[in-house]
Amino acid sequence: MKVLLLGATGNLGSRLIPALLAHNHNVVIYVRSESKLKSLVDSAALSKCAIITGDATDTNTIEEALITHRCDALINSAGMAAPTSWQAPRMQVIVQAVATAAVSASEKLGYPIRCWFLGGMTNSLPPPEYEPIGLLTRENLHSLPAYPEHALTYECLSQQPAGNLEWSLLAPSAMTPANKEIRLLEAPRGNPLVARNHTMPDWTRTFLSAVPYLGMAADIMVNMMRYNTTLEDCADFMAADLAKGAREHVGHRVGIVVSDEKKGQ
Repeated sequence: MKVLLLGATGNLGSRLIPALLAHNHNVVIYVRSESKLKSLVDSAALSKCAIITGDATDTNTIEEALITHRCDALINSAGMAAPTSWQAPRMQVIVQAVATAAVSASEKLGYPIRCWFLGGMTNSLPPPEYEPIGLLTRENLHSLPAYPEHALTYECLSQQPAGNLEWSLLAPSAMTPANKEIRLLEAPRGNPLVARNHTMPDWTRTFLSAVPYLGMAADIMVNMMRYNTTLEDCADFMAADLAKGAREHVGHRVGIVVSDEKKGQ
């Protein structure tokens, strides 16, 4: 696929470049600072990409990039969500601009744009079989104080026309780098991630859930540690999904976890 990548100078975006190339995608990088990009990513990888400079809030320029390069897909890793509810949303202007540009480009190109957006673990409820206990209910889980802005991203994407924007919202917990250097890969690195739509896979209910009133909140805090991943694994997951052309995650928030077989390796 031909993929427009936004946020390529970020921790995840910079690792998406070699991941996408390893899966044989044609990569068009949309970045605000080309000099910063070149300071972060191996020149051998960048030489295989087209680079466009522009702002991630500029709907017209993003749309033009999609149309000019006839992109089939888009990954948006630009922006940083506000960590608390009392801070103004910081990335919604980007999400709105990118989604609007993709829908408009789709209408002009005559085919839907496949998109991955970045959310967070708070996008994903515990599994349906997990019945909340205490003060927290399934309905108010999105009011958790950690990165509540991710719920706005999900709301924005849900309102887009499905025939134009085939979106998925990755909902990871903490992501850390597996490698400091970002270099061209000879082949896909693979990833050990298990995914589940709308919720976190392999959720484990602990004894803490039985504690009156605050049991579910404590249960969530314990579980969150189990869902930490690496930036490289998340990058490969999205690149591999686009390469497969699969539709299983279209229109869904997607929870991920490292499979039990790979933990500790």
